Amino acid sequence: MFQAFGSADVLEVQDVQARSPGPREVAIRVTAAGINYFDLQIRRNEAGFPIPLPFIAGMEAVGVIDEVGEGVEGWAEGDRVLRDVTDSCGKCRYCRSGQEWRCVGGALGMDSISGAFAERLVCSARRLVRVPDAIPDVEAAAVQMSYGTAWQMLHERAGLRSGDTVLISSVGSGIGAAAADIAHAAGAFVIGTGSRDERLEVARERGTVDATINYTSTDVTEEALRLTGGVGVDVAFEHVGGVAFDAALASLAMDGRLVTCGWTAGLDAGLNLMDLVRQRKQVIGSVNRTLDDLHRCLALVARGRLRPAVAATFPLEQGRTAVQLVESRSAFGKVVITP
Repeated sequence: MFQAFGSADVLEVQDVQARSPGPREVAIRVTAAGINYFDLQIRRNEAGFPIPLPFIAGMEAVGVIDEVGEGVEGWAEGDRVLRDVTDSCGKCRYCRSGQEWRCVGGALGMDSISGAFAERLVCSARRLVRVPDAIPDVEAAAVQMSYGTAWQMLHERAGLRSGDTVLISSVGSGIGAAAADIAHAAGAFVIGTGSRDERLEVARERGTVDATINYTSTDVTEEALRLTGGVGVDVAFEHVGGVAFDAALASLAMDGRLVTCGWTAGLDAGLNLMDLVRQRKQVIGSVNRTLDDLHRCLALVARGRLRPAVAATFPLEQGRTAVQLVESRSAFGKVVITP
């Protein structure tokens, strides 16, 4: 938890009295919690909305139900579950049509973005998703945000097709590695970018990329055009922002689609309207994922069709070290805390 905003130094382990579940709630004994970049932005007070202090961080929790509140049906102690971070109402017309992110009551709340970096958390029973037996807890903690979001971006927003050429920014990050896995499984030709040769080598060894570009030594657009015979890529998967966004957009072929969900390297991006119009390019924003996206990804992981990349695991007592590893951008894939 943290009691002030700042660097990873503000993180500390404390004993906090856990509450019992109320009506239609369950308590989960957390066994694995994935670290997301948004967790870091929250700690830095860069979330874009007020964060109450003190704050127990962590969005992505996997665990075992160890207490069931009054009125809970369909769940029992001992069930392996993950907590759905989307805290939508489930009743409005957007939720009913699978557009939870447009929920009239809001898709995210404090209960969505907190509590995973703890030994125990309490949440509404309607937000539980069963974890397939074939998926270990640590891998399950790498699926919800990275894979669910990447699936929504590639398949639902960008309309990924087998045979497409896909450019993935920062392929060694949690969401970048997930996007490469998903695009490869869909039959795409995958080009991954990164700043560290060792992370790019891991991507090649995993077999989820067909070509890599180190953007510190090679111009991304020039290399993407060379790899595609001057045509450009069909889909650009962008989550970095800044110059990475500009390079991805310039790498698109005619009728190419750029889909983006992040801006960690900068909010502003250049946009040449003449190029956009004449090349019929599309720029698509995306946020979160649907419950169906999550279930699809879990099923494919359980069948071995998708393979989450877990860079490292750390006990809760070493949570600060785990977060610093994510911030260093030296790990390939997801970093997971195991309380």
